[in-house]
Amino acid sequence: MSNEEVVKSFITALQSGDFELAAGLMSDNFVAGGFTPDPLDKGEFLAMQSELHDAMPDYDFHFSDIQEHENGAEALIQITGTHTRDLELPIFGLPLIPATGLAVDLPQMHTQYRVTDGKIAEIRFESAPGSGLPGLLQQIGTELPVLPRLGTEDIRRLNESGDTSI
Repeated sequence: MSNEEVVKSFITALQSGDFELAAGLMSDNFVAGGFTPDPLDKGEFLAMQSELHDAMPDYDFHFSDIQEHENGAEALIQITGTHTRDLELPIFGLPLIPATGLAVDLPQMHTQYRVTDGKIAEIRFESAPGSGLPGLLQQIGTELPVLPRLGTEDIRRLNESGDTSI
């Protein structure tokens, strides 16, 4: 399969809810960046897509303008859907989001796909205001939780302890 065919098959599998086929088209070290605040690995990306597809049965990428390159492809996507079922995104620390019936219409985003050995190794979503998961959640009336800011005393304690795990 050409890079273009791999990417088209992958997007079609995601959109139709065939996550087994989508997983087979992804490399084991797959990474997706730009749709969420932090990059997602293969399992996280598939879990998120599965939850979005379940909560919005009409979830659509409106995939267009694909251009193949030596190391992959690039294309435009514009995600739409209607939030008719409850949405669960525990990997983002969100409680269950009850169905709202609201239509989601995200701005069009440029996407880049790196293909290695016939499998998608990386997707990069070019973020724009109101795009990605934060934009989707905002349109259904919620937001990603923001981690609490560290105060001066917290920072001093961390510096003294040498703990860099935070």
